[in-house]
Amino acid sequence: MTYRVLTNSRRIEKDFLRIITLFSEDEQNTIWQILRLTPKGSGETHWTIKKVYKDIWQLDLPRGYRLEYTVVDADRVVLVLFIGNHDDAAAYLRGKK
Repeated sequence: MTYRVLTNSRRIEKDFLRIITLFSEDEQNTIWQILRLTPKGSGETHWTIKKVYKDIWQLDLPRGYRLEYTVVDADRVVLVLFIGNHDDAAAYLRGKK
């Protein structure tokens, strides 16, 4: 079973598509595979995935980018909340607390 990847807003969708295209095709494929198959991580995932808030997961992307998202298991949905650099991710998370 795969997860659907959705965004929290049109702005985040634009940011997501703009940033993901900065990465190589292999990196892009890895990002999509993680989000669709194992958004909470697995032993096979070599990228850093961590729970950073009660319902928010963070995937560390290449070149200092971070992807913050919520996983809704009942609906098999990954909802992207934020994508940006490390400093912006820290500011985003501070606003969640």
